[in-house]
Amino acid sequence: MTVPGKAPVGLEDLRELLARLRGPQGCPWDRKQDPESLKIYLLEETYELAEALDREAPKDIREELGDLLFLMLFICRIYEERGVFDFSQVMEKIQEKMIRRHPHVFGEARWRKPEEVVQGWQGLKAEEKPDQSPFDSIPTALPSLLKAHRLSQRAAGLGFDWPDIQGVLEKVHEELKELEEAIEGPDPSAAREELGDLLFALVNLGRFLGIHAENALRSANQKFLDRFQHILAACRREGLAPESLSLEALEALWVEAKEAL
Repeated sequence: MTVPGKAPVGLEDLRELLARLRGPQGCPWDRKQDPESLKIYLLEETYELAEALDREAPKDIREELGDLLFLMLFICRIYEERGVFDFSQVMEKIQEKMIRRHPHVFGEARWRKPEEVVQGWQGLKAEEKPDQSPFDSIPTALPSLLKAHRLSQRAAGLGFDWPDIQGVLEKVHEELKELEEAIEGPDPSAAREELGDLLFALVNLGRFLGIHAENALRSANQKFLDRFQHILAACRREGLAPESLSLEALEALWVEAKEAL
């Protein structure tokens, strides 16, 4: 919301702020930064924004969006100083790409379903970069569950996929059985491989359901944490250490946490 009597802040205002921070009379810390040093902050701010979105906390989302936007402008500013590219070129490039990648909006294509858009998008990327594998643009450092989703998604775009969800469910059961057999087998490393296969199959199941496994697991992690924090709070009220309780007592507190949260 704009404050009455105050002009709204725009991108140019932030760019001027960065120019001052990076200038001769600016901040020593900001002047010292380079793209390499800012990468870790970029990752941290991205995850903080994702967590705020999980919580559906508008104030936090607004703040984290600002932090992430500032970092992107910061990195752009450094490349401007080096004479590599400037902010207007960044904006021009993304505008051109979005128009080119949406011919069903700005052109004559007739993509009506989200699945058609995804397939068309991949086809356009292949035309733009004919020498690049469909998998080359998947970042190596992606979280493993998200990377598995992208790998299977790209493979599906090339026709390597199950015809329906029943085939995926059968694959999940097959991989679970193989994991059980590996656990009982003589080779300890086999269980690790089979667990990976099971996780990959579950990622595919999530893809068929329209669910990103990375998001689902992040939500499950938070749910587990919230419930266990409830257990710890109950223990503190009674002056007890969790490890001093029996498994049955902890399970009872877990059930209580599930009902309370």
